[in-house]
Amino acid sequence: MASGGREWTLTASRLELGGLNYAGVVEALVNGKTIKVLKFTAGDMKIRDLVQTAEISPGQKLVTAARPGSTSTVAPGRIELFTVQLKGNLDILGIKIPVDYTAERPPPLNVPFAAFTDVTVRNTDLVGGTLKIPGARIYVVADQAPAERR
Repeated sequence: MASGGREWTLTASRLELGGLNYAGVVEALVNGKTIKVLKFTAGDMKIRDLVQTAEISPGQKLVTAARPGSTSTVAPGRIELFTVQLKGNLDILGIKIPVDYTAERPPPLNVPFAAFTDVTVRNTDLVGGTLKIPGARIYVVADQAPAERR
């Protein structure tokens, strides 16, 4: 079972995954509950316009944002990514195909490289590699969403 702990969200204008392998659906412990997630491994990640958010207490979110227009990286070595949902546009030679992958709707193919645009990824864990965020800004915001949507 994957460790996880709490869910966090990554948004980016572009996400590239090199040395990619879709390893299947696994279980992860999130907020004290066992859920099914997608497991990917990768050799490197490039994330343009990274913004990560995670709830730190009811109504409070921690936000980590890269400098606009910059590319954050995760490398080197084996990176394991445990994902609740990957939603965006799969970019194949400039053709953008909308995708929404979850444990109930996993990727149909296992490919060694993938690029996504306008992507939102809900994760439970990222293991391995070193995350470098150019011009990182870290701050706390109040979540104004109704409680049932948090």
